[in-house]
Amino acid sequence: METALSLSSRSQQSYVLCRHWESDLEFFKIETAFLHRLLDDYFVRLLSPEFTDKLRETSKKLFELEKDENSLRQQLTAHMKQLELTAENVISEDIEKLADEQATLESLLFKLINEYRTVKKEMFALVEKARREKKLITQ
Repeated sequence: METALSLSSRSQQSYVLCRHWESDLEFFKIETAFLHRLLDDYFVRLLSPEFTDKLRETSKKLFELEKDENSLRQQLTAHMKQLELTAENVISEDIEKLADEQATLESLLFKLINEYRTVKKEMFALVEKARREKKLITQ
């Protein structure tokens, strides 16, 4: 955190917030891996005709979610690098530009969070339905 000390108060807040967002993105990465394992575990059941369209749609959304997550991670890394270079006096501090980038990153993160919620709900509902139907068949 020593790097952030030579930044303005606003840029220091941005730096701390970006670190928090990095942590959020790391959690999303773990959560995405779990969602993939969940689909893998129920894949055979989800291949039945009543599930294929929903499986295809949900899988596509998960793929798009991962693309958005990776894009946001790259943008966040670039923003953090800019803050670090500013703290090291390699580049001058442009508070307006940093604030604009911060607002963009925040907007993208909130969008990603909402997308995650939607995809998770759809996937859990799909898997739960497949699980229930198997129970009915085996009873």
